[in-house]
Amino acid sequence: MFFHSLAKKNFSQDFKNKTFILTGYSSGIGQQVYKDLKKLGSKIILIGRKKIVGEKIIECDLGDSAKLDLLCNQESKKIKKKIDGFVHCAGINNCVKISKISVDEWNKVFSVNLTSAFIISKNFKLNLLKSQNPSIVFVSSIAGHRKSIVSGTHYVSSKAALIGLSKQLSHEFGRFKIRVNCISPSQTETKMLKKSMTKKQANKLIQSIPIGRLAKTQEQSNGILFLLSSFSKYINGSSINIDGGQI
Repeated sequence: MFFHSLAKKNFSQDFKNKTFILTGYSSGIGQQVYKDLKKLGSKIILIGRKKIVGEKIIECDLGDSAKLDLLCNQESKKIKKKIDGFVHCAGINNCVKISKISVDEWNKVFSVNLTSAFIISKNFKLNLLKSQNPSIVFVSSIAGHRKSIVSGTHYVSSKAALIGLSKQLSHEFGRFKIRVNCISPSQTETKMLKKSMTKKQANKLIQSIPIGRLAKTQEQSNGILFLLSSFSKYINGSSINIDGGQI
């Protein structure tokens, strides 16, 4: 009972009045992370196109890498204050055969899913250094570890590369006490998932999951919050599978 109360108190303190950068906040896992951070009393800097009343936003299409780099560079110097963490939830997917993927579409998926994570991490490094427990969390996918029947080659490749980016950044940033980790979610109950598979495919997929159901966005958010908190201060360079036992 004592440990439970202490843990609850410390966990809340890890987020109250702390500042976090968040992408992909308009739907799915990112939207759940946004709600949870707000409940915990965090301040949030949004990066994306959708405005939320009362929230600070760096308004930009994550697919426009040059503009994103410029805006993040300007904002990091402008705010000057510490950033306690960065959560990259943004991601786009289109389940098509490689023969149907144009170079432009390939580049767009990589820009949103991967390059934006690199750009934001690079530009806000100095702000993260000012925090006592700076943490970066990328949302990859179990598709980044294996083939996928509900994702395109560009999506799977970008998610695998995102894990690689987190590994390398954990080495480069780790010496400055900035931790970098990934979560690799399995299929989660989101609008993007519903669009990417038929009901028959969904039922077949559920049969292959040991726990016997799809993940909920709250369960993915829980993993992200853990990696942002002081309870994971020695976890760096890891990719945590939140997949119901699929891998």
